[in-house]
Amino acid sequence: MYDTVNLWINGYDTLEGKPFEVLPYLSEITERQSERGYSCSGRILDYTVNIFESGISLKGSLCKSFFGDNLQTLTRQATKQAIEKLNDYLHIDLSMGKVTRLDVSTVIPTKRQPTEYYNYLGNKPYFERLQSTKDTLYYNNHQRQVVFYDKTKEAKAKDVRIPDIWQNSNLFRYELRYSKSLNKQLKTTVTTSTLTDEAFYRGVIENWYNEFKTIQKLKKQNFMIDNIKTPKEAQEALFSFLLQEAGQNLVTDYLNELKANDTFSDRKYYTRLKDTLNKMLVAKNGNKSDLMQELETAIFDIARYTR
Repeated sequence: MYDTVNLWINGYDTLEGKPFEVLPYLSEITERQSERGYSCSGRILDYTVNIFESGISLKGSLCKSFFGDNLQTLTRQATKQAIEKLNDYLHIDLSMGKVTRLDVSTVIPTKRQPTEYYNYLGNKPYFERLQSTKDTLYYNNHQRQVVFYDKTKEAKAKDVRIPDIWQNSNLFRYELRYSKSLNKQLKTTVTTSTLTDEAFYRGVIENWYNEFKTIQKLKKQNFMIDNIKTPKEAQEALFSFLLQEAGQNLVTDYLNELKANDTFSDRKYYTRLKDTLNKMLVAKNGNKSDLMQELETAIFDIARYTR
């Protein structure tokens, strides 16, 4: 379930003050001299390696470094093998490396294209919902990010070969990205060796599941008129139905336009309007979408059975 795993290897504690000894094992080497001293960078497997007197920074995908792509899922056992492979290529022990970024992710084959699921994914507490392109949906806060995107389109755009088993399939990618304060968020000191600890591995998968679980799931609205008694109720029912048909993006885009134009003098008005519109967005009389039922079941099964 790991993809991007960025590491910092302390040059004094771990490398005995000899970080530049990995230099012969790198490709595409560049060197720099600045006021801070000599440094250099290079490539190994999927990693960009930056070497300083104080240590080594590695930024890249552990999954790609092992499999050659990140379409496949890096299980706990495969993670052990991937770390050993990186150790062998660099000729150093990475076990005490500090993890500075961690992505937990997998590919989910779906019946429909990933974009068709996005309209049923609503707000998420303490996150900003942002659909920057048709194919990618983000939920952002200052420490982590939840991302959904079309992995088939991304693979084709980057000329990555899709395994035969998934040819002509819709591949829904779900990633949970820890970009800051990993130790605080995960309540432990996260090192390279921590990644293969069974309790830790199961814990981050549970977090991955819970982050999805807390996203508001929008129902497929039925046009109900049985309880309408007044013209105002009829008007509100129609507006609510049309809002639900348009989806969460309409609310987000509308609020952004109001903010850009400084429509309200009091910032609290934006929050109040957002809350009101989001309440109308939730279908009281609707049914859960078949697409959302499919996605929820798939993510639950992954969290339950992946080891």
